[in-house]
Amino acid sequence: MIVFERERTSAEVILYALYLYFLGLSFRSTSKAIQPFGEQGRSHIAIWKWVEIQS
Repeated sequence: MIVFERERTSAEVILYALYLYFLGLSFRSTSKAIQPFGEQGRSHIAIWKWVEIQS
């Protein structure tokens, strides 16, 4: 199981965002794509940080 330090966003949404990014979407497009799945939208910077942590 993957554990993230701060769990403001569920692991499933983070993993889906990473999946979308690695499919070729930009950070901003990925941010827009995950908006319906989270209580709050996450910024493209948050997604960039998730990618940096996983790399």
